[in-house]
Amino acid sequence: MRELRVDDAADLAFVRAMMERTPSVGFPSWFTLEQLVERQREMVAALLDRLATRRLGATTCGALAPRPARDEPVAEVVLVAESDAATRAGFAWVRTVIDHFGRVPVAHIEDLATAPGHEGQGIGAALVQQAEAWARAHRLAGLTLNVWPENTRARALYERSGLAPEMLRMRKVL
Repeated sequence: MRELRVDDAADLAFVRAMMERTPSVGFPSWFTLEQLVERQREMVAALLDRLATRRLGATTCGALAPRPARDEPVAEVVLVAESDAATRAGFAWVRTVIDHFGRVPVAHIEDLATAPGHEGQGIGAALVQQAEAWARAHRLAGLTLNVWPENTRARALYERSGLAPEMLRMRKVL
């Protein structure tokens, strides 16, 4: 397990591909696959831009990285899981958010995916554990995530990892 290398083209391509894969696990019928893939592309572009900007800002003549915009996380990390053969096997994007009810900072797993051929090998569980370790290291009050109701395999993994449903969001398309 390691952090994403922003200057590694293969790492960047892997994360882009994995974020486009996440809608493939099933999603509500009122969304189209095209909508979800486009949104994932927007999110990964913004994420990688932020990480690259912070990296450059932190290393340019000792200057500080620019302050994040109001809606950007104060801290975030992209974790890359590798198999025994040093093959990229999965990733998790974790960021700080303010909990809506508790009004305290928590870590939120924004996206987590296992590469095809690596499912069922403990990669997802290891990524959740590493996200929790990151949250603890940042002294955050909890760990949250969102998951499609149809993604029963992921829901079972998250529950085995100690996460529990907190709220069910419901929708009616008008």
